[in-house]
Amino acid sequence: MKAEKISAILKFISIVFFALFILLMIFSIVSYTNKKIFITLLTLFLLFIIPFFIFYKYSVKIYSKNSYKKIKENKEKLNHISLNYSILKDYQKAILELKEKNTYILGGFDVIYSLNKNYKKDMKRARKIQEAMINKKILKNKFISSACFYEPFEIIGGDFFDYVYINENRILFIMSDVSGHGVEAAIVTSMLKTTFRNLSNSFNSVSSLLFEINNYLVDTLPADFYLTMIIADIDFESKKINYSNASHTPLLLIKDKEIIEYSKGGTIVGLFKNAFYEEDVIELNNGDIFLFFTDGIIEASQSKNKYDIYGINKLKKIISANKNLDADALMTIIKNDFYEYLSYRSPDDDCSMFLFKVK
Repeated sequence: MKAEKISAILKFISIVFFALFILLMIFSIVSYTNKKIFITLLTLFLLFIIPFFIFYKYSVKIYSKNSYKKIKENKEKLNHISLNYSILKDYQKAILELKEKNTYILGGFDVIYSLNKNYKKDMKRARKIQEAMINKKILKNKFISSACFYEPFEIIGGDFFDYVYINENRILFIMSDVSGHGVEAAIVTSMLKTTFRNLSNSFNSVSSLLFEINNYLVDTLPADFYLTMIIADIDFESKKINYSNASHTPLLLIKDKEIIEYSKGGTIVGLFKNAFYEEDVIELNNGDIFLFFTDGIIEASQSKNKYDIYGINKLKKIISANKNLDADALMTIIKNDFYEYLSYRSPDDDCSMFLFKVK
């Protein structure tokens, strides 16, 4: 701003000197015949013309410098505007690309949502089918009463129990726990149900039945699948149980003053062909309670601490404290205690129980 003022003043002075220069030149021409006046005017002319050129030259220099500065500033502004325009253009391009990607993602989400919706429908149907496979019919007659509980970790699971009648007072009972959870484990349970039902038609003993089931599943199942299992021949009239336990959780017998665990049998099912299985006999008395269950019950944890589990001792304690109740009421007490321990969260494994009480 200061340079511009100086330039304006110099321009004004230059114009004044130029005007004086013109006047002197006119007077010089007019007074050419008078030598003294001519010389005086010529001298004044020279005195005015020299400062005129000096001021004019300096004025032009300042003007040029200011003009260059303005041009440079304008150029920088133009470059900045050009840069901003380039950024804006890139931003608009990025927005369009993002919009296209969002459209693609939303389209993919719609497909995933549709697939997930169909999956849930299929799983609900699968659960209905599996629940129909699991025999939850309550056994109740003049000799015995019963109650059961089944809760898969996912919509469908790998726990399984079933029974068939050998005669009106005798059943062949099976409970198993397939390795893993979900669809694959559920498929294995469907195979097991068919195998159990078919082979029970020619039933001879629990150990031989377990032997046959094992051999069939070894030949049929993929190498990374296996099962724990317990099979029991329960005679209500004679009050006897013949059982064989293939590495399953123990059969609990709750008597008047003691609780006994029964685990005699052999190795897990589905890995070793021609595996040997033993069997054992249990004598029952009136008022006795016996419970089949899977490890999802006793290994359920309310925290990530693997040692903080519901445990078999807690299960024994709750049954022993309520052994005078009927089977259905006792099962309700066990379930309530189990879920209260878990703070009513879902367990992290498939859970099953089948309880019998001798009358």
